[in-house]
Amino acid sequence: MHEFPGIPDAAERGSLCPPGATRDNLTAAGIADAWSSVMDEISDAADRTSIVTLVVNDGTRPPSFPMLKPLEKLLEGRVRVLFATGTHRPVTEAERELLLGGLFPEALWISSDCDSEDMVDLGRTSRGTQFKVHPWVTDGSPVISVNSVEPHYFAGFTGGRKSFLPGVSSRETIVANHYHACEEGSLPGTLDGNPVHLDMLEALDYLEKRTWIRQGNGVMHMGGLVHASAGSCLESFLEAVEVSAALSSITLPRKSKVLVLHPGEPLHVSLYQSEKAIYHCHHLVEDGGVLLLVSPCREGLGAGHLEQAFISSMDPLWETPGPAEYRLGDHSIVRLKQMRRRIRIAVASGIPDVLLERMGIEPVHNPVEWLDGLDLGEPLFIPRAGFILPGLPED
Repeated sequence: MHEFPGIPDAAERGSLCPPGATRDNLTAAGIADAWSSVMDEISDAADRTSIVTLVVNDGTRPPSFPMLKPLEKLLEGRVRVLFATGTHRPVTEAERELLLGGLFPEALWISSDCDSEDMVDLGRTSRGTQFKVHPWVTDGSPVISVNSVEPHYFAGFTGGRKSFLPGVSSRETIVANHYHACEEGSLPGTLDGNPVHLDMLEALDYLEKRTWIRQGNGVMHMGGLVHASAGSCLESFLEAVEVSAALSSITLPRKSKVLVLHPGEPLHVSLYQSEKAIYHCHHLVEDGGVLLLVSPCREGLGAGHLEQAFISSMDPLWETPGPAEYRLGDHSIVRLKQMRRRIRIAVASGIPDVLLERMGIEPVHNPVEWLDGLDLGEPLFIPRAGFILPGLPED
């Protein structure tokens, strides 16, 4: 495995940092103020029970502790922590410390296991998703969830309802919901008419009829927490979406023949997370152009289905499956097939060359030398590409 190459110098490589609106980082008082409207409700709910379930992000999202700090004294000694891992691997002890920032050190904690037989069935949505969730969010204890909101390549935005679907749902539920990412309308930054989002909302409604839930949603920008909203899952989510959309939306004057992307932390952990930058930005590459993803991917592919998804996207006979035949990751194939008709995809990472080549990806060891050898004009470099909504004037 070769060493992870450095990112091309932004100043020399035509870097574009999303200008958008700017905001100062929230102070501790600002975060506490966001919770103030529901703090009495949370206190009353906590007083009626011996335990409160706290649902928080795993390591693929920003740490939750800044949003949790105002709740520390209220919940200390009567909280259990459920990490919303979806189909991701379990959270490690070291990650727990990082994600919670030392809060609730004595609390019982667990990562949601999507393959557990203990999942509770809450019914089927109108789109056919059998909604099964972790028993900790259905056993009668109050639930407080904390999430982060940024653009998502097929759910529109992360945050809100994603704490529960896919966060603490069964694999069967997640697969059924993610099938809708093959359908029209499942786009980054889009909620209206988005079938994945609407299916999640319907599932959330089932859960909220059974469980008392309050949620905090934060917006990160340039590495800092710049907005916090708290209340019901939908209301706090939509407020955060408005802020996230304003901060992440940028307009480029034109497409580029060569586009270089860095996904931004923590998406750089694996190709599965890093490829979100590709989905957000591939339309900025001219036909016949090249897209280079620069990301360490220290956990490799990050998803068992990803290799086959890239391989299948090269098969001209592959067709979009129906709900019964869909496998997790097939929605990636739909998008990748569309991309491969127009552009080349290259990756500079720590992933072995032979694996990338098998997936139809060109491995790159030295981005600067590789870019110089293309002779396709000055490349455009976009940092934090997994967190932006780039468009063109005609958009």
